[in-house]
Amino acid sequence: MPSRAPGSPAEPTGMRVAVVGAGVSGLAATKCCLDEGLEPTCFEQSQDIGGLWRYTEHIEAGRPSLYPSVISNTSKEMSAFSDFPFPEHFPVFLPNALLLDYLRRYTEHFGLREHIRFGSTVVSIRKRPDFATTGQWDVVTEAGGKQTSHVFDAVMVCSGNFSEPSLPLQCFPGIERFRGQYFHSRQYKHPDVFQGKRVLVVGMGNSGVDIAVEASRVAAKVTISTTRGAWLLSRVFEHGYPWDMILNTRLMSLIKTNLPGPLSWWLINYKVNQWFNHENYGLQPENSWLVREPVLNDDLPSYILTGRITIKPGVKEFKDNSVLFHNCPEEEPIDIVVFCTGYTISFPFLEESIVRVENKHASLYKYVFPPQLQKPTLAVLGLIKPLGAIMPVVEMQARWVSRVFKGLCQLPPQAVMEKEVNEQKKNQIKWFGLTFDEVLKTEWLVYLDTLASFIGAKPSVLGLLCTDPRLALTIFFGPCSSYQYRLGGPGRWQGARQAILTQWDRVLKPTRTRVPAGSSSSLLSLLTVVGFILLLAAVIFAVLEKRVFLHGHLQQGKPGVFWWGWEEGIGVSADPWAVVLPAAVTSTCHLLQATMVQRVAVIGAGVGGLASVKCCLDEGLEPTCFESSEDIGGVWRYTDSTDSRRITVYRSVITNTSKEMSCFSDFPFPEDFPNYLPHSLVLEYLRMYARHFDLLRHIHFQTTVVSVRKCPDFSTSGQWEVVTESHGVRESHVFDAVMVCTGHYQEPYLPLASFPGIESRFKGQYLHSWEYRDMQAFRGKRVLVLGIGNTGGDLSVELSRVAAKVFLSTRSHTWVLSRVSDQGFPLDMVSTTRFNSLLDWLLPSALTRRIKFRKFNSWFNHTNYGLASSKSSKFKLIINEELPFCLLSGTVVLKPNVKEFTESSAVFEDGTTEGNIDVVLFATGYNFSFPFLEESVGGSIHDNRSLYNCIFPPQLEQPTLAIIGLIQLTGSIMVGSEMQARWVTGVFAGWNKLPPPSRMMAEVLKRKPAVKRNPSERENLKMSFISYVDKIAACAGVKPSVLRLLLTDPKLGLAIFFGPCSPYQYRLEGRGSWSGARAAILTQWQRCLRPLRTRMLQGDSSSSSWGWSWMCLLALPAALTAAWLCSKHPQPGWSPWL
Repeated sequence: MPSRAPGSPAEPTGMRVAVVGAGVSGLAATKCCLDEGLEPTCFEQSQDIGGLWRYTEHIEAGRPSLYPSVISNTSKEMSAFSDFPFPEHFPVFLPNALLLDYLRRYTEHFGLREHIRFGSTVVSIRKRPDFATTGQWDVVTEAGGKQTSHVFDAVMVCSGNFSEPSLPLQCFPGIERFRGQYFHSRQYKHPDVFQGKRVLVVGMGNSGVDIAVEASRVAAKVTISTTRGAWLLSRVFEHGYPWDMILNTRLMSLIKTNLPGPLSWWLINYKVNQWFNHENYGLQPENSWLVREPVLNDDLPSYILTGRITIKPGVKEFKDNSVLFHNCPEEEPIDIVVFCTGYTISFPFLEESIVRVENKHASLYKYVFPPQLQKPTLAVLGLIKPLGAIMPVVEMQARWVSRVFKGLCQLPPQAVMEKEVNEQKKNQIKWFGLTFDEVLKTEWLVYLDTLASFIGAKPSVLGLLCTDPRLALTIFFGPCSSYQYRLGGPGRWQGARQAILTQWDRVLKPTRTRVPAGSSSSLLSLLTVVGFILLLAAVIFAVLEKRVFLHGHLQQGKPGVFWWGWEEGIGVSADPWAVVLPAAVTSTCHLLQATMVQRVAVIGAGVGGLASVKCCLDEGLEPTCFESSEDIGGVWRYTDSTDSRRITVYRSVITNTSKEMSCFSDFPFPEDFPNYLPHSLVLEYLRMYARHFDLLRHIHFQTTVVSVRKCPDFSTSGQWEVVTESHGVRESHVFDAVMVCTGHYQEPYLPLASFPGIESRFKGQYLHSWEYRDMQAFRGKRVLVLGIGNTGGDLSVELSRVAAKVFLSTRSHTWVLSRVSDQGFPLDMVSTTRFNSLLDWLLPSALTRRIKFRKFNSWFNHTNYGLASSKSSKFKLIINEELPFCLLSGTVVLKPNVKEFTESSAVFEDGTTEGNIDVVLFATGYNFSFPFLEESVGGSIHDNRSLYNCIFPPQLEQPTLAIIGLIQLTGSIMVGSEMQARWVTGVFAGWNKLPPPSRMMAEVLKRKPAVKRNPSERENLKMSFISYVDKIAACAGVKPSVLRLLLTDPKLGLAIFFGPCSPYQYRLEGRGSWSGARAAILTQWQRCLRPLRTRMLQGDSSSSSWGWSWMCLLALPAALTAAWLCSKHPQPGWSPWL
């Protein structure tokens, strides 16, 4: 911590100052008074410091109230008081408890507590009779039921503006007859109140979005109603750096204040829509040319995309149990309404003539001084909403005010101040729009610099450029942290320079809890140079071919596809044109099955089983499906119980692949379904599929397959004896073929032997993720999650909301991707295209790897977060939008692999130890087995590479047994399983052919190196989605011919090649073709946007911008040139755009 010496208080002057409130502003005011030699007395009505940031379970009258999950919206380096940095181990964004801890440290370090009178409420503040000459105030306080009168030379009002909720019920017709529950957001504490309810959140500020996101995790349905809309920013900004450290720089401020208004507006629109298209998500501000305070939330886009939150326009009217929205004819059933409508501003202890409040705006000079007072001895601190951290602002206000009180700074004449207040209000009406408290908002850096110039603390960048160039460049290009205002002038702090130069180190310190190892070489090979040339050629080809296609699609809000999706595993086909040309059945596929199959046993009624039954029916076969449980759905049928040993998803699971890329190829998801689906909607879709194709009559429920054995004449008949058991009764059946559809999530893998001490010494609880259902059992505990697959990431994020601490241990390099891809479109619809697959084949692997790693790091730098290094050769991909912010806010801490366990601690391979571990959760995957298969068949299946094309056991004399779904693709397993079933049933029916067993065996041995039977190494099961599905489609004769379509149906051909490789493509031709396939492909983007566009603006919000586009084009080159020149001296995380 910094020493006190440079900021030691001046000699006391005898001037007594009353400080009202001991929150952030009150503490800063007390400290600044001491620095200037004033004598502060701080009155705090509660029993502790902290104000808004001191969480209490109960709501106290006259005090701010916050909910326990609140995390700061501004980063620690931008929020710190200017001579007291946050501890370096504190997370970048702070939970309320840590922010209160910081305030306690600040109070103790500067000896402020002795100047605070707790339990003292200020009752009134009145001018003394001789105020015109003395400027003194009569302050009446009450403590313990007794009132006391004091005389002070000056007053600093630091009571904030989050105490009195604004609940404008008169603006909501029908609310008086609404039978449900409604309350203001100030009353909100925990999401339990929303359990199973239909919730409406009115208002879209930071609190409204936070509450909606929390409610959506337990509520039946959550709707946000917003009249104005909002721009949304993520706290995890470019390359994973904090948003305010990138945007709040002097360079950014210079660009914003000097660009023409229309160009500035265009750049803001462009930048905020890079994350996701606000119009598509129903969030576009109604008057988007007005700059409004952005909403900061990292989760909302993915929650909208997954259907957990719906955006609606303003409320038109409430009914008894429902609500009607503007421009929406249908009523929405509602149980609870949360009004997130802000707060009113009032000072009940002040005379109205002292501080005039109109339209929630107090007319104050520089948001601080009432201009009409004869003596400037009363100041209001914190009554401002800067577009940045509030703590440096109130501290700067306090520094200025204390010097004004002392007579070292002078205010302008009253007339000048009043004129500026009125002009400022007009400018803000033009810039921000006058709604609620918009006039309190101002440019953060401009305001800080203005006040700093009053006291002589504004840094001179030009002066520093001559004397300390490194510091000057850091100040200009880097974050405008508050330490800059302690470099010179009054209150100068010797540690300011060092604090500025090391601020990025303190940002990275809490996230670098695991250092990924990587290759030492960073030089590009010759192949990379050659690959770059090929890249240019490919892009030119793409632009020429794609120009017409993109023009129509981008006008409708459809994304480009120049982002190259990552497909790991076997890679693309050996044929470079496999993504374009249909593969004919090869000459090796010459052996027609000797016996005709009729009766087929299907084992399991999950995704693979349902697809198999349907494909059997399509081929005229007679399927009988055996399902051990009482319903369809397999892993997607959620149950609370773990007694049955049936593998099921956890309650909160959401699909990682979008609906358009996951559906069966002739049965699209309903268009109103969200793009990413909770398990309940996946199960509903499977039920719809089963009913539509009349599959249920072929399924025998509660029937377990006990054994599958070859019949004695198998070599000639290919038949199987299948023994089943139902309600204790066994039956024997003979089938011509068998399709095993039990998947690979069968037996939890719990590698206890790899973690010494877990069984012998550790006294806490340990369990496998299979046993996890929801987070309630982990409340208040310290949890260690082992494994960082999709499940490990999901559970870590979910547990961080209730656990005391969550540690996530991993031994592998992991790249984290978001479902919300470029411009907000689903990741797999943007990345999984034939065009991208072709580029993957054309370019050298070193170049493609480098480009993709660069793309992954554009969201956040994985090395800084301890997840992966761009030099790593072995890694995995997971889908998780929330993990980066959890790491940045410290709610999840990443750790290396565990070396050993002690009684209550985990010792990690880097030598660190985490103690008091209550629960260890193994997210270590699953084993698969086929105990019902005879040993000669099942014993030889070690993984999917033991099977021909991951389906057929190659050693069988007759190909009448197939394993469906034993694959992990870079895309949807549903699509892959269906394609397997189509090919297999074609083989069974005699339409498709297989090579001889000897040739199949040779191919299997060729692609099957020795591997460990360890689910953590299961990346060997993962294969390129397009390559594998195309390969099976070619064998089945249903792969589309892109070149032929480009000649006969160019629109469809371009959509197939450049657009998403959706399953409908495999129904365009061949057996099982579907007449609706073409329309399904051409309308897939409309179905993608349908569930998002639930709030539409009147007219096109962007059309007005083109009238002045020529101005933008004229000004843009100058801005680009300036930004390019500035980029020659970049700081970490700096971005040249707004």
